[in-house]
Amino acid sequence: MDAPEAVFVYGTLKQGERNFSVSQQAGWVRSVQAYIEGFRLFHIPQGDLRPYAYPAVVRGQGRVFGEVQWFANLSHALKLLDALEDEGGEYLRIPTTAYLYRQAAPPCAVWLYTYPSLQAVQSVSGLWLPEGVWREEKEPKG
Repeated sequence: MDAPEAVFVYGTLKQGERNFSVSQQAGWVRSVQAYIEGFRLFHIPQGDLRPYAYPAVVRGQGRVFGEVQWFANLSHALKLLDALEDEGGEYLRIPTTAYLYRQAAPPCAVWLYTYPSLQAVQSVSGLWLPEGVWREEKEPKG
């Protein structure tokens, strides 16, 4: 796999979501709709240590939809994104492949923030989203 050249985001960092301003501060240049394979998407509900709900992915059978974001300076952007995602703590940043929606676009090597394990997701009452799409305004109720 080539070295990642961008970041795949699937939740609060997407355009129009709560933390997109962090992507902008990190030097966001553009986004393209995309998906990744071999991951399962979960909704992490608001809780005592979580002021708002957000998603998480773990390896597994499935497809997750989001966008690939390119930055003016990827290493600078990763410092800000790593801090937001608590990289090495709550999330791990790993390389993977994203498939762009643009016709005839080749697969793209990207960084992905993933939860460490299915057990970690279950420990915070994660709810599986089999359709692979997360939107804050459509949080599961109940």
